[in-house]
Amino acid sequence: MENLIAGCFGMLIGVVGVWTGFKQLRNRTVLQNWKTVTGRVIERGTYVPQFAMLSVPAFRHAPLVKYRYTVDGKEFVSSSIHPDRIQRPQHNTIKWARQKAEKFADEVVVHYNPENASESYLVLTSTWVLMLVIASSCVVMLVGGLFLLSWLMKGTA
Repeated sequence: MENLIAGCFGMLIGVVGVWTGFKQLRNRTVLQNWKTVTGRVIERGTYVPQFAMLSVPAFRHAPLVKYRYTVDGKEFVSSSIHPDRIQRPQHNTIKWARQKAEKFADEVVVHYNPENASESYLVLTSTWVLMLVIASSCVVMLVGGLFLLSWLMKGTA
């Protein structure tokens, strides 16, 4: 019975992971075609993102890069480094977060949504990260399949 539950759980997690990975690859394709404009960094630092994390408090710091940019005469301020549609803020130690924030120049290339210029990002999530999500989800599905196969073999013996 445990093998059946583990197998179903593994298959479910794997399918959701593969679906999410491919969905985010499609999002990435749309995001890479957003228009760009030059922006100016107005604040650098660190912050603790307000979402559930499994890490200990020492590893919950994210880089803060607040930037200002202008589209069609209207000024916007954002702090999204990666696209919010794909990736939550990366987090680690406070030292790591400071170093990441300091790597951004005073002038940055801002990618903005042509339909809603207030939505922007600085760095697009890499394809290999999304491919890693898909590959690891396939491994989880394979392990789930092995548990199901084990359950089937016990049932026929």
